[in-house]
Amino acid sequence: MEQRDMNEIKAAIKYMDYKPALLSKFYDVKSLLFNEIVENEDAYKVSSIMPNPANDNKIIKCMNILEKKYMGKREKAGDAGIPEKAVSILKSIKTKTEGTAISLSVGSNITADVYLKIPRGNSMEIKNMKLGEDTWIHVMNFFHPYTSEGFTFAIRMEDMSISIEPSALDGIKGQGDVFVYVMTEYAVYQDFASKYFDTGDILSLYRG
Repeated sequence: MEQRDMNEIKAAIKYMDYKPALLSKFYDVKSLLFNEIVENEDAYKVSSIMPNPANDNKIIKCMNILEKKYMGKREKAGDAGIPEKAVSILKSIKTKTEGTAISLSVGSNITADVYLKIPRGNSMEIKNMKLGEDTWIHVMNFFHPYTSEGFTFAIRMEDMSISIEPSALDGIKGQGDVFVYVMTEYAVYQDFASKYFDTGDILSLYRG
């Protein structure tokens, strides 16, 4: 793929209107889509959206292929059936307030890819990070713009992924809770985080 085409695809992805609700709890979906397109041009039928992939949101065709690849065979489930390994990890999570920052620790000794998204599209990823009770990650800070809008914190392992995200209850702004999501090979589970760890520190800043 020529650099000019890649630049057009980057721009189209940056300004597209669609974001898969579940997949975005575990990945920076825009970066994931771009990398997938570059590595699998034929699978994403790039020729069908060129030239001008931004026109008429043609790039969403590629996003639909991505979503089917990563989520297609997984069913959305409730809290029933969450694997014991995930429950053990969730129950090992701790939070604390340090000055103006709220930090989170995954107490289980695991190695995972870590994805952290903060409001208004800012995010970071760390590959193969060693986690444990002595590793603390700042997920909120009083002085950050829009910190009351929450965050997404996800860890991705080979056999499952876990995500923590404060979000509004029934879409009502100003009323929210902290939720956990567990993605396995066949399903995505959702539950209230407070069933597994204390969410008081997070809710002290989160407003929904």
